Amino acid sequence: MASDNASPIALLVRHAEPVGPGTEGFDENERPLTAKGSLDARSLADSYASHSMEAIYSSPYLRAIETVTPLAKRKGLPVRKTDDLRERMLSPVALPDWEREIKRSWIDFDYAPPGGESSRVAQARIAGVLTRVRRDHAIGTVLLASHGNLISLALNALEPRIGFDFWKTMPMPAVYRLEWTAGEWRIVSGPNLRSP
Repeated sequence: MASDNASPIALLVRHAEPVGPGTEGFDENERPLTAKGSLDARSLADSYASHSMEAIYSSPYLRAIETVTPLAKRKGLPVRKTDDLRERMLSPVALPDWEREIKRSWIDFDYAPPGGESSRVAQARIAGVLTRVRRDHAIGTVLLASHGNLISLALNALEPRIGFDFWKTMPMPAVYRLEWTAGEWRIVSGPNLRSP
């Protein structure tokens, strides 16, 4: 399906299933996809093989890169690593009740555990990525591979009712389509989006 869009489209892609946090032999940011995750990455490539694609950007974390590599190979495009697509760092150290801390950060966007990144700061970071997409790709489709919390924060900036519960139920992988229309990004489609 060729694209002749007169304005940019951003596909925010949450990575496929990786090996679990704390798996022996894998650094947190170097966790690869599971066998299921690799299969889902190939299915993603099949689903978007006929779509016109201007560029593919990814978080530098292995699970995000591996999710879009099959599609990049099919399209003959490089996977451009972009540090600003990395997951929001809640804390530089392991937290015994990290989910409670994430929930608190969704309630208070300026809260972060010591040394961590607040929701407001992380949201500004992903907003900056979308601004650069609009600047560098005036037309066509750009794919951005990232992580659940950061993508949820990007969507929240466009639709404030998206919050902690949305993040918690986001599947892996997941694709959210944004279109630049009438001077702003708008969410067009994606899993778990509900009408107000």
